[in-house]
Amino acid sequence: MKRFLAAFSFAILAIAATAQQKPEAVDDKQFSLNKGSVFETATPAPFEFQDGAKTIQPLEGSGMPVMISHTIDDDLPITAGKNGCIRCHTPTGKKVRGAPPVPASHVAEGGEKPAVLGKRWNCTACHAPQADVKPLVVNSSQ
Repeated sequence: MKRFLAAFSFAILAIAATAQQKPEAVDDKQFSLNKGSVFETATPAPFEFQDGAKTIQPLEGSGMPVMISHTIDDDLPITAGKNGCIRCHTPTGKKVRGAPPVPASHVAEGGEKPAVLGKRWNCTACHAPQADVKPLVVNSSQ
């Protein structure tokens, strides 16, 4: 009986001690890695693509596709029936307006003339327009 009374009184004291503690409010800036409030709407800095910008070539053998160095607004949307990219980047291997031709890995041989492979017609699936903007996160890797 003494043990029961001791356990019961200990339980009552523990419940009383925890009932008096109020939970601390967590600041909304502590919910994420973002430096601002979770309720703020982030607005990215505006930028414009500049035609003729220097295209940064990917590392040799990296498998990364080349960036698009000009605006493509007039060529969107790119569909299987309407691909404005092949006006300058021809599958025939000829240079038009100084643009490099479509690589051989993207061209289907046979038929009357070379054509872009069926799975390669959507250029923006791999190639992205390049913009001169400052990085969102500083890259310190070497």
